[in-house]
Amino acid sequence: MAINRSPRNPKFYVQRAQAFENNGEYKSAIADLNQAMTLQPDDAKYRFLRGIAYAYAGDDEAAKQDFDRAEQMDPGSAESYNARAWLWATAPDAPMRDGKKAIDAATRACQMTNWEEPDFVGTLAAAYAEAGDFDQAIKWQQKSVDLTPNTLLSTYNERYARLELYRSHKPWRPTPPLHPLTTS
Repeated sequence: MAINRSPRNPKFYVQRAQAFENNGEYKSAIADLNQAMTLQPDDAKYRFLRGIAYAYAGDDEAAKQDFDRAEQMDPGSAESYNARAWLWATAPDAPMRDGKKAIDAATRACQMTNWEEPDFVGTLAAAYAEAGDFDQAIKWQQKSVDLTPNTLLSTYNERYARLELYRSHKPWRPTPPLHPLTTS
């Protein structure tokens, strides 16, 4: 495991946090993002990512605090626009979702990165799906897939799966948190 070889590299904790998040293991994702932030406290991106994990875990107040702090650390950044757009497009709590705001913020993030950041383009696709415009969702998710190097097979496959979801006219939603099995 990469963390065992380089325990002082925060990027490995972020990668593992994203894997945990994809499996609905939000507390584990938050713990890894905490470790990444301990190793590199000045990186606003890690705080944005932790804010999303908190929102998915149902802790809206902690999510808001992380977003506000990250925005202070890196005001008006593409990461800021993208993180808020992702949350507005995919939040597990329906009242937090807002397709129009998500489209506006994701479009700004894409403009700031010259439409070349596959994560941000994928966020724009998720925003359109949340707004119910699946033609645009498919268009932008296809671009996200096309921008993803096929050497990143798991990322490529995840983005392609979202494309298929949008083709089925369904928005993307996070995996519900995993709960430990109870014995009787």
